[in-house]
Amino acid sequence: MSVKGGGPSGGRRRIDRILAPEFLDGLGGISLPDLRSKRTECVEEETLLSYERRLLQGRLDILEAELRRRSGEETGSIVERLAEILADEPRPSRGAFPQAVALPSFDNPRRRVEKLVSDDTLASLPELPDDRVREIVEALRSAEQAVSEQRREVQRVLDEVTGEVGRRYKTGEADPTDVLSTGR
Repeated sequence: MSVKGGGPSGGRRRIDRILAPEFLDGLGGISLPDLRSKRTECVEEETLLSYERRLLQGRLDILEAELRRRSGEETGSIVERLAEILADEPRPSRGAFPQAVALPSFDNPRRRVEKLVSDDTLASLPELPDDRVREIVEALRSAEQAVSEQRREVQRVLDEVTGEVGRRYKTGEADPTDVLSTGR
């Protein structure tokens, strides 16, 4: 997975466009609707990356719990403990306001994760040898680190775009009441 820059500029994937250096070029000179469009792209991409990261973490949690069960550290079947294993721990928030954006399609992140470990693999987990489970765990850890890095980079871009929107409101270049009429 490419992390920095996401690929050649002008790439067809949204993440390639967002992480290309020219995405932020001339922010101060573009129209407010175009600026908001860039912000929406960033929010949607960050949402997809967050979802993909959580899918990876969930599968990783299941496999690591299975390895602990096999070593005797934990008892009970994975199925019996699934709710406990997948329970979300409180995570720090970026402090962003909730955005009213259309949810993007989550099919692509799901397919990417399932290439690493499918639902069928999870269903046959008790029959997999330890070394195969460890191999999958390492692949998931590596993928999770790459997705986390991409997410941080998208958040950095989002912060710059959002900062420009805020700057315009603060300086009076943009009318804050238009947020009420546009919903953005």
